Amino acid sequence: MTNHYKNLKDRLEGSIYTVFTAFSENSRIDYKSIEKYIDYLYSKNARVFYVMPYNSRYSQLREKEIFELNKFCIQKVKSLENTIIIVSDSIHGPTELKKEYCYEAKKIGADIFSSINREKYFSDEQILNHYKEMNNCGMPILVHVMPFLSGYDVKNMNWPDKIFKGLSSLENIIAVKEDTKDINYSISLLQNYQPRFKFIFAGRKRYFLKLFKHGLKAYLNSTSIIDPKIDEIFLSLCKKNFVKANDFVKDIDDPFWDTIVNQYGWHRVNKACLEKIQMMKRTERFPMVSLNNKDYKDVENWVEKTIKSLEKWK
Repeated sequence: MTNHYKNLKDRLEGSIYTVFTAFSENSRIDYKSIEKYIDYLYSKNARVFYVMPYNSRYSQLREKEIFELNKFCIQKVKSLENTIIIVSDSIHGPTELKKEYCYEAKKIGADIFSSINREKYFSDEQILNHYKEMNNCGMPILVHVMPFLSGYDVKNMNWPDKIFKGLSSLENIIAVKEDTKDINYSISLLQNYQPRFKFIFAGRKRYFLKLFKHGLKAYLNSTSIIDPKIDEIFLSLCKKNFVKANDFVKDIDDPFWDTIVNQYGWHRVNKACLEKIQMMKRTERFPMVSLNNKDYKDVENWVEKTIKSLEKWK
């Protein structure tokens, strides 16, 4: 492994910050709000940014817009000092299109390219052949792992171990975004494939607490979309006082997931939180729907309560 790849992997620690895609009332991409949010996160010491298929609303974008959004975010983040930018390919589409996204991101200056494979699963070779093609693009690759939909019985299934063994032989694949939220499966991956891959896990901090002792060092941000100070406090407690880290999660993070996310869904809630802190409108493109005014009040109440609760932890 080159020193460049090692340095990139070393930087993938702590909270990795999602770049959410803002829309204006007339349904255009609101680049001013995206820039405002990136600047806000950076001012709060966020340094690793991830433009990703679901959180960044690729399912609501045309192919041309994904290229444009990736370009904008790469150029914006790389204009800031000491940053890492990860961008992605589309949720669906042929491998050749995904390679086009990757080559374009490489040309513009992305640090890492994330590739997701949401085609139905028929064989390990099918999946490995896709990532062999992505590996040939010649830039650091992050594999976005979500459960497959079996092409045989249409059931959700986790990735077979043979796929990870195959990925291990591909030199440009450096990281995995693990999105199954299956703790036992996650532990197995950490035990078998660290340090070959750097793992980024789903954002609920309770997951991180369970996996921290197994060597997990990076997670996707959640509650800290409203204030990266949440991550700073949490990570410090994980290293110094694990009991207090658990108390912090109970006070700050668990209510987020157990109340408003459980009731309204992560994707709608995150944009509503960003409207509350005046970063962007909660507007979505149909068929995605944003929270109505009545439900939005619950999100406002959570944000206000959390900001107040955070004060005693600072």
